[in-house]
Amino acid sequence: MNTVLMKSQAYDLDEMAIKIDGISSKDLMRQAGKKIADFIKKNFPKSKTITIVAGKGNNGGDGLSAALHLKKYNYSAAVFSLYDKDILSKDCLYFYNKCVKNSISITHVSSPPLMYDLSGFVVDSILGIGFKGELNDNVRKWTNWINSFSVVLSCDIPTGIDSDTGKISIDSVKADYTIAMGFPKIGSIIEPGKSYSGQINSVDIGFPNKINQLNGIKWNIITNEYIKNTLKPLKRDTHKYKQGKVLILAGSDGMTGAAYLATMGALRSGCGITKTFTPKSLRTIYERKITEGMTITCEDNGIGYFSENNFSQIMDHVEWADAILIGPGLGKNVATVELLKMLYKSINKPLVIDADGFSPFYEDISFINKIKNKHVMTPHIGELSNLFDVKSEELKNDLIGYIEKITIPEFSVVVAKGAPSLISDGKYGYINTRGNPGLATAGTGDVLSGVIASFISQGYNILESTIISTYIHGYAADKKSHSISERGMIASDLLIEIGKKLSDYEL
Repeated sequence: MNTVLMKSQAYDLDEMAIKIDGISSKDLMRQAGKKIADFIKKNFPKSKTITIVAGKGNNGGDGLSAALHLKKYNYSAAVFSLYDKDILSKDCLYFYNKCVKNSISITHVSSPPLMYDLSGFVVDSILGIGFKGELNDNVRKWTNWINSFSVVLSCDIPTGIDSDTGKISIDSVKADYTIAMGFPKIGSIIEPGKSYSGQINSVDIGFPNKINQLNGIKWNIITNEYIKNTLKPLKRDTHKYKQGKVLILAGSDGMTGAAYLATMGALRSGCGITKTFTPKSLRTIYERKITEGMTITCEDNGIGYFSENNFSQIMDHVEWADAILIGPGLGKNVATVELLKMLYKSINKPLVIDADGFSPFYEDISFINKIKNKHVMTPHIGELSNLFDVKSEELKNDLIGYIEKITIPEFSVVVAKGAPSLISDGKYGYINTRGNPGLATAGTGDVLSGVIASFISQGYNILESTIISTYIHGYAADKKSHSISERGMIASDLLIEIGKKLSDYEL
């Protein structure tokens, strides 16, 4: 796993280095500049003139420090300082003075020069992780100028990106490369910040190895290596009942496809057997589509959806299951919502809750606390907004905070489906960077929920199951989009690719 930091965690790590480990802030800045220069030397040996646009704080100091190291490497560094030296931070001023003593060109002008060679390499060191909101007009003049260069490198995070949310200001720097000090910031991993950060290169500048001592959720990027180390090959003597049993409550009139996709997601990812409930009036459709799984008919008196009258029959099958999936395509009929309330308070098996399965929580979010067993919730941004009754934009301003509010440590896992998807169990967080816009089509979430339920049924815990499933689901989308297209991909296209990807872990 690759560690990613929130803004507060980055500040805390910096403070630990200085106050506990005795590493001076100047040494951290010196190392930051060296790592920037090392990257340029290694990857751009022919770009002998490097333009650096520096701010007044630590980010500006990193740029000035880089200028000193670049000179040692026989580069010509041209520095543009947006601020007079009398308002620079203490450490920034230290490296400013060092640059002056070493005859490095530092220019103070209110606006970028009109006549300048923009075909070269520019280092953005204006604003770092402390930025939030919108860039002021003066800074925007410079960020626009920076974006005109052929190659743009940003220190720690591109100027104009909120390091906690990934939100971008108008005229944010759009970097080709970002040199992340210590660890990437989550705002560079979440869209749209991700698209503005280019290739992210993490560098060691001397921070202590104290990630586990930081407050808040510990965030990591999911790697293929983690999946490989977690997934176990199938036992040679396994059979369908040992391989996992998934019970699925999904679908209604007009949304029978959701039940099919969830069921096939479960089967394609390795569970041994599924039982999918169907309203009696829709039984023929279910049985024609779900030929590899079993179907259980529930009397619906022709209404085309489940109701509280089906509670006893559903509960009769609960003990059989290793995992239960509830929600895709159920609809929001009052009788269905009442059924869900009854089930959540009664089911004693691990649950995966998706889509319309959230309906009882829209009425009263505290009802989540009445769920009887461990569970995974898989809301997309719209559903998460409805859960908290806030607009999507407001939610995105504190997405991680909202995830924390509905996660019950050691009892639940939340997957906030988006770009990228964020997974948390309240203590640790995982970022799935696989996947593409082709997943923005009906039914892809139904497939994912089926895959998660499948891995739970196979004996993986709810967090492992969610990490594995989200990664493989995203990988399948990436793989399939190459042969079809992102626009042309539909949910059922994922099913065979999921099955193929799993072969990588069966050696």
